[in-house]
Amino acid sequence: MGDEQGNDYVKALQANSEETKKYYAKSIVKTEQQKFLETLLLDSGKIFKDIADIACGGGTLSFHLRSIYPNARFMLSDFNEDGLKLAQELNGPSCTYIQANIYNLKHIPDNKYDLVCCWQTLSWLDEPEKALQELIRITKPGGKIYASSLFNLHHNVDIFAKLLDHSQSNESVGLGFSYNTYSSKTVSKWLTNKVNKFKLHEFIPEIDFTFEGTGIGTFTVNSEKGRLQISAGYLMNWSILEIEK
Repeated sequence: MGDEQGNDYVKALQANSEETKKYYAKSIVKTEQQKFLETLLLDSGKIFKDIADIACGGGTLSFHLRSIYPNARFMLSDFNEDGLKLAQELNGPSCTYIQANIYNLKHIPDNKYDLVCCWQTLSWLDEPEKALQELIRITKPGGKIYASSLFNLHHNVDIFAKLLDHSQSNESVGLGFSYNTYSSKTVSKWLTNKVNKFKLHEFIPEIDFTFEGTGIGTFTVNSEKGRLQISAGYLMNWSILEIEK
């Protein structure tokens, strides 16, 4: 994905702007994943002073983290200009905002941030390893990266999928975008000998989710093996990747 051209996921978001705005805004109510992240951050025992929210969407992740780290300096970045405007409206002028391609965060220097978050993004990229390399580059030595995505922890299988959402009635229909799940073996290949340490934290929601639509939307199913998350018939194996540079 070049700087001059957005990927199909961003195009789909921009083509369906009203639904996208609702999607971004719903996380103003703190999500179960956000709560899980905050638990991991507090368990780390670290106080973060420079925080980057990469692929920030509407800025809700930083909105919640700012109450935990009120003295930290926040930078929010997204390739989708519409999302970045919403993030600025939500978080105000005290934060820095940069429109940038996750594969080439050229306006951000090396070793800049002691906490980098990238939320629900890697699975929707065609080159996740390349994106991770940029996240690592901008993180200070000893700093932390937390990225939530779909990871296959129980089978050594990667799933590379393209999604077409026919429930939409506008020009976003026909724009196929990635909906990938990466095995822990692949994550190890990406990161071994490139960072100090890393770990995958499996995320299983503690509450039921419901969804009544026919397109993309998460709901849960209770089974003998526990609560499963489903979206559009696709198993959502969420985990949070924690990296220490």
